[in-house]
Amino acid sequence: MFLYLDCSGGISGDMTLAALAHLGVDYAPLAAALARAGVDCRIDARGETRPGGPGQMVAVSWNAEGQPLRHPADIAAIFERVEVSPGVRSRALAALNALTEAEAHAHQIAPAEVHFHEVGAIDTLVDILGAAYAVEALGVSRICASPLPWFSGTVECAHGRIPLPAPATAYLMRGKPVFATDAREELVTPTGAALVHVLADQFVSGPEGVAVALGTGYGSRPAPAGLRAWLVEDGAGGADHVLGGREKVMQFESHIDHLNGEDLGMALEALSAMPEVLDVLWLPGVGKKNRPAGLLRVLCLPGQRDCVENAVLRHTHTLGLREQTLDRVVAPRRAVSVDMAGQPLAAKEYSIEGQTYVRPEAEALKAAALRDGVGVPALRNARVKN
Repeated sequence: MFLYLDCSGGISGDMTLAALAHLGVDYAPLAAALARAGVDCRIDARGETRPGGPGQMVAVSWNAEGQPLRHPADIAAIFERVEVSPGVRSRALAALNALTEAEAHAHQIAPAEVHFHEVGAIDTLVDILGAAYAVEALGVSRICASPLPWFSGTVECAHGRIPLPAPATAYLMRGKPVFATDAREELVTPTGAALVHVLADQFVSGPEGVAVALGTGYGSRPAPAGLRAWLVEDGAGGADHVLGGREKVMQFESHIDHLNGEDLGMALEALSAMPEVLDVLWLPGVGKKNRPAGLLRVLCLPGQRDCVENAVLRHTHTLGLREQTLDRVVAPRRAVSVDMAGQPLAAKEYSIEGQTYVRPEAEALKAAALRDGVGVPALRNARVKN
């Protein structure tokens, strides 16, 4: 299961919280955890229907006088103190750091001098932490997002009339796909851009799979459309290999030039031995400054993404790991037993263009050759009987 964020109607912090609430996320446990951490606030979700269809809105209110925690360091301290999982904390801190860096660049000040005064830090705190909390609560394996809407206009704010996207938003939208829109308002806020920056694993024009549920989140502005969050089943279990078909696979890829031969060999052995790994490929070559290097590729089903991603990092200590989702055609196959040199061996029977073939399993050939005291070619080239 993965989450697809359709940002064509815009994205902000409160829109994100509302869309995920519409998918069933309950923020009451988070509000209680924040209260124990010294932030006594309310996170209220209510139904809202607009031209974009039924959805929800989320309102955050502070239960004490005054609006504390206006600086990034104050918010980060709450993130460190609140009782959430390490994954939620890590995502929240990453989004806060991205937003702080963007605001610092927009105002040409040091990050420590950033002051969340336009919407209030309590909203920023809850929007960021709430989104990270909600994503974990939904249990999704990955998050995809649509291209972001772009309007080249201006808007009035506390700093006067500024261009759209707002300077901090524009900073975070670098490197992300965008499309032009004629909307005369701010569709992507700095907080929304920071959340997309941290949460989105991939940008695609639309999800591929089975749409399971839809959550629509509306913001405080009276815009007719909202953020649509889809839960999509992408067939992580793979195709039916007996019948054949198509399935999605994850490919991890990295250039390796820092491992010696022994460490590299042990990494390849460890990854190849994992049942979650479909295949491992090592292509030797020459890298920068004529250093000996190579290309490592590892395949797995989408449902095993986190496990295999962590394993590649664990066994290689690479500092850069590229990931992409690929389509794979699966030929029909089934497990059979074949007679080779007078002994039954495990094999695969598969079909291509209506013709059936049989291929003995490599491990079965290896064990049989060891028993007979011959080389594998002696068995591989023997007559095969079904």
